[in-house]
Amino acid sequence: MTDARQAAADVHGGANPRVGGFLQPAGFSWALFEFARNPYFMLIVTYVFPPYFAQFVVGDPVQGQATVAEATKWAGVIGALTAPVLGAMMDRGGSRKPVMLVFLAMLFVSGLSLWWSMPGSVDAQGVFHPPTTGLGVYGTMACLVLGFVGYTYSEMMHNAMLRTAGRPDALSQISGAGIGLGQLSSALCLGGVVVVALTAGYLGTAEGDFALQRGSGPFMAIWLALFVLPFFLYTPDGAPAGGSWARAAREVLSKDGKLNPIGAAMGVFAYLRGLFREFPEAMKYLLACLIFKDGIIALLAIGGVFSTGVLGWGVAEGGIYGIWASIFGAIGGLWLAPKLDRALGPRRAIMAQLAALCVVVVIALGTTQESILYGLIPAGGPLHGLGLFDTLPDLFYLGVTAFIAGLAAANIAASRYMIVTLAPKDRVAEFYGLFAMSSTATVWLGPAMIEWATQTFNDQRVGFSPILLLLAGGLALMFTLKPTTGAKGRLEFETPAH
Repeated sequence: MTDARQAAADVHGGANPRVGGFLQPAGFSWALFEFARNPYFMLIVTYVFPPYFAQFVVGDPVQGQATVAEATKWAGVIGALTAPVLGAMMDRGGSRKPVMLVFLAMLFVSGLSLWWSMPGSVDAQGVFHPPTTGLGVYGTMACLVLGFVGYTYSEMMHNAMLRTAGRPDALSQISGAGIGLGQLSSALCLGGVVVVALTAGYLGTAEGDFALQRGSGPFMAIWLALFVLPFFLYTPDGAPAGGSWARAAREVLSKDGKLNPIGAAMGVFAYLRGLFREFPEAMKYLLACLIFKDGIIALLAIGGVFSTGVLGWGVAEGGIYGIWASIFGAIGGLWLAPKLDRALGPRRAIMAQLAALCVVVVIALGTTQESILYGLIPAGGPLHGLGLFDTLPDLFYLGVTAFIAGLAAANIAASRYMIVTLAPKDRVAEFYGLFAMSSTATVWLGPAMIEWATQTFNDQRVGFSPILLLLAGGLALMFTLKPTTGAKGRLEFETPAH
């Protein structure tokens, strides 16, 4: 066996019986990582905590949407400034799992701290007074930023370790399974929130000290600690032989043997220009990812605050909405993503997903408590007496959400699998690092656009609309790729000898 083939076999577990398909320990534990971590995004970033924070800590749904967007924006700015350094170090650093443990500790601390995000109060005249105890608005924002940065870093490392989780021909299935298991865990956790909410009598707005919403943070931290253990036990570390984080930091931040971060940054730009000349199709794809992935992240991150503020949903409805979205997200990751890949190839599959998302988001923005489809169909009276989702806009928006969740999950799975169809077979790790960087370099852009539009027009629906520009912009850039790019949807790795 040649050195190149031996390296490929080592990377993909040629002599490791735990490495193979999704059901082998390496593949399953890699996918189970998302089962452990995904509830943070669903409970803390989207469906349970942000609506509470917007309405009862900030005290106004519109300003609350802008504040949540601002916290997400600052987390994105931190990620944009630091993640490229981490990405550049990743392929030459030491053991990855200890570093991953630090990133997950950031999520754990963030979740625990949110218990002390106390609500404000409303006086007899109906005037809201900000909280005087606990974290307050800015303390809570700091905890959210800490968690979101940790989530971003851990996602970078997790994606970079996909190539060590199984055989090359099984990576698409393993990637989709991670999305599906993440959605499943979200549905389970949100189901628990709904049961507690209904049992405690939460139907409209929450009561008392909002222990359910505040407790979602500590619950998520415990869930993460329990289910992330198989990842550390069975997923191959994938660190390069002889790698060192200290040496990697010196190499990335130095130029001509001297510490020179600015000069090193200029060297990174020169390196990227060289990649555009050598691998134009792969780099054009990463540029498209830079735009459309930001739109999808913003769509998922701000969606809970948007639906709660525009449709007036309470915590029980928000939890059921999250379960509904998680179910269709699992369908998107496990079924739709591989089906579209086989039928269209990853490039055209991603384009179809983005085009459909643009259409569905336009439809969703036409929904209010009074009507659907931009006023063409009035809401009418209650459709039933259950007290939950009892109007036409409620049910219509749930239907629209099913498409959004399924398409977004399928896009996430397909976009990271696309890398292995584009990257040179001897530089896959390098391009996964670049792909991870594309997830963070402009992650602040979508939240910043939403924050600006929401504050400028004082309207949640108008504030949410910039997401369309990002999705459409990413789709437009996908058209610049050659039609044959990624058309086969199959890896070109040499099959490692077992």
